[in-house]
Amino acid sequence: MFTIICCSVRPERVAKLSENIAQTIGDVEYQMIAFDNREVGDGICRIYNRCAEQARYPYLCFVHEDVEFLTPNWGRVIAEKLSEDSCGVVGFAGSIIKTDCPIGWRLGRRDTRSHYVQFMRGKLHKKHSESSAKEDYSQVVTLDGMCLFVRREVWAEHRFDEVLLDGFHGYDIDFTLSVAQSHKNWVCNLVDVVHYSEGAYSDAWFKTMQQLCDKWREHLPIVAYPMSEAELRRFHQDSDYAYMRFMWQKGFFDKQSFSNGLRHIVRYPTRSSSWALPFKYLSYRLRAARRKRK
Repeated sequence: MFTIICCSVRPERVAKLSENIAQTIGDVEYQMIAFDNREVGDGICRIYNRCAEQARYPYLCFVHEDVEFLTPNWGRVIAEKLSEDSCGVVGFAGSIIKTDCPIGWRLGRRDTRSHYVQFMRGKLHKKHSESSAKEDYSQVVTLDGMCLFVRREVWAEHRFDEVLLDGFHGYDIDFTLSVAQSHKNWVCNLVDVVHYSEGAYSDAWFKTMQQLCDKWREHLPIVAYPMSEAELRRFHQDSDYAYMRFMWQKGFFDKQSFSNGLRHIVRYPTRSSSWALPFKYLSYRLRAARRKRK
């Protein structure tokens, strides 16, 4: 029923993942394709497409090697959702909107739908949005690539873009945006997973986010369900704020300067968060300086 596809660079991790899946997936047939990318070094889009072409089963699972499934018999749970004709991609963290802001798959708390546990700074942190307790599945547009379930036929219609995306960033955003044009994407609130990677942000990541915005610009914003003009304006304000704060937090001061924060204050003077930006900038600058001294 499932073909599990994983791009691996650490054999010990993928071995642990394979054991975990065997113990938790339940009474469903599955095939494990773990591609050892240590020598080849191909981009993840190319690897995912090649492995999906070899899939024996109708349901695909593209998963990172540092994911752990906690819920027993999750295979039946996910399969039931994937069997719906309108179902696109199912994951565990996503957003209800994609604006023209090159920030990634999420803006902030209001747009995020999530149900997973994140290992961060040596501890496990629950990332459960408010919708998790209210609904089995939350509709989204984009999904984080830690774990993506999709029918093979849907993948075949929206293959990963290995021409534009030849590295390891942005494939999840691009793929789920593509699928969202014809199907509905979902965050699953019924299955518990742990993600052990905190993610990495670099110049290559920033470049990819810009490329994705250019690729999808004519379609943006893309939303999971109809929104009023007032809601859209608020999300655009959120994205402008979130982008600056995120770039400062990750140390990209050359790409988002203090003057960008001042322009945001002038543009949105009635938002209390706007006036917090100078203090955020100073805080992240001091943090970056401390890290550099270490």
